[in-house]
Amino acid sequence: MNETMTSLLERRSTRHYTEEPVSAEALDAILQAGLWAPTARNAQEIKIAVMSDPAQRVSFRSDFAQADGRPRFANFDYGAPVFLFLYGPKDFPYTELDSGIVVENMATAAEGLGLGTVIIGCIRDYMRSPAAKAWRDVIGMSEDDLFTIGLCIGHIAEPTKKQERKENRVLYVKT
Repeated sequence: MNETMTSLLERRSTRHYTEEPVSAEALDAILQAGLWAPTARNAQEIKIAVMSDPAQRVSFRSDFAQADGRPRFANFDYGAPVFLFLYGPKDFPYTELDSGIVVENMATAAEGLGLGTVIIGCIRDYMRSPAAKAWRDVIGMSEDDLFTIGLCIGHIAEPTKKQERKENRVLYVKT
């Protein structure tokens, strides 16, 4: 099996990270994989904000956990040393689809570099709410942008076990 297939089939969502920082070289390679991902109409509309400052991540987690006075899953980033926010134009019909392609490219690149990732959707509603306005400003989003998805990146402290795949998910259409 080639390296690409191995990376795709062996990748797991990592929920236990070490405190070791991600090197600038590795992070740049992962970001390049995202920037070179295919996008609808080759529009290249997806933007990526990088948050690696520990104090800033703690502050964001706290604000997320307290939003609207409802308890939320505060440790959504599992202590990963890098968190990426993906967003793009609200009025572009493929922003969410393209974000999915970009984030998967980056997750696969990280796997190939021996790093772990977990794709994060649970902050979507918060990031789209009025409560997150200050954070949207921090990461450079305009009022015309739509937050789509996040990605945790770091060194794996504890590998995630392989889970069986559900059956009967492929249908061959015959003529």
